[in-house]
Amino acid sequence: MLIVLAFAIPWAKKALPSIIVISLLVALFYVIRKRTIFKPKEPLAPLSLIALFFLLLLGTTYTEHPYEAWNEIGIKLSFFVFPLLAFITPNLSKSQTSEIQYAFLAGCFLFIGIAASHSTYETVQHQDIYYTTYDRLSWYMHPTYAALYQTFALYLLCSLFFRRQFLFNNRSIHVGAILMVLIFIALLSSKAGYLATLFVLVYSLAQSIRLGWSLTRSISTIAVAISLFVLTILNLRTTSQRVENALHDLSAVEVNRSQNDTTSLQATSTNMRLLTWQASATVLLENPFGTGTGDTQEALNTIYLQHSATHPAEKNLNAHNQFLQLGAELGWPGLLVILLCLFALWNFGKRDQTIRLLALVCGLNFLFESMLEVQAGIVFFCFWVFTYSKSSDEE
Repeated sequence: MLIVLAFAIPWAKKALPSIIVISLLVALFYVIRKRTIFKPKEPLAPLSLIALFFLLLLGTTYTEHPYEAWNEIGIKLSFFVFPLLAFITPNLSKSQTSEIQYAFLAGCFLFIGIAASHSTYETVQHQDIYYTTYDRLSWYMHPTYAALYQTFALYLLCSLFFRRQFLFNNRSIHVGAILMVLIFIALLSSKAGYLATLFVLVYSLAQSIRLGWSLTRSISTIAVAISLFVLTILNLRTTSQRVENALHDLSAVEVNRSQNDTTSLQATSTNMRLLTWQASATVLLENPFGTGTGDTQEALNTIYLQHSATHPAEKNLNAHNQFLQLGAELGWPGLLVILLCLFALWNFGKRDQTIRLLALVCGLNFLFESMLEVQAGIVFFCFWVFTYSKSSDEE
């Protein structure tokens, strides 16, 4: 079931809740039959998720919006389910972890195929190149989460490449898969995805050197990948325009603030992020133990309107930063728990650089998205926390 779930995560989001429930039922049946509990190799990370879930439950006791609170509990049930699986399922051998990673790669490739086919059809139908990028390319999943999945897949491919473990034992096919993923991420036009991809490539460079590749060969290989990625972005009008807009927004921030011009700050996604970050930080400082589960959005909207920022209030924009989102909702305890979870992954990653990369990439995405507020981010994060907490070096 874990292999099926790993395969489904990148493309079958509507089927994920059913697969998770079936996996839990199978695991419970196994535990009842064997009467055995299994301790994870790394218990701190899943325990951190359980702590986060109980903080959410605690937040329902002082919420002013109980319906929203319990709806959120339902969405974030994975914070409890995956750690529970970590304590009732056998540890994973090295080969089993590898099979799960390959299944995830297969799911990412399938998503690229589905998205590319849909994009080609829509582009021909509408005669509009915009259907090849951003939310028209990733039409049934937000581009940021699609980019997150593909970025992690990119690292898995690079790691295999530097270990000379090629897909289908064919180097050319493996290189083609890396190039395909790189180009697809570029077309997704996710700014967080762009940053994460560049980070993954640099991290892969360091790994190649650790694995014994010469400095010259490592740098030249990664330089080619980065050049292809950047050139793809710059040579496509729709993708390059988003980068130019982001740079323009950042350069205009100080001017807008000095003139107290909040209207212009609402115009683009980059500027709206700056507004949401400021508002959520204010909520955290005013509520050291959080607003309560389900109350955060109203608190944010109140601050938006106090600054005449009507657009984010009308759109009910969240913090667009997972650290600030948890801080605003659960206060400093919630913020400390998610940091503890990432630290646990990083510390356990001494035995496997993939685990450290996961912690770093998720942490980077947490800076730009409230990733643990939607199923696409929650299931991805909780699944890999579970998987790597159970993985061992045994074959």
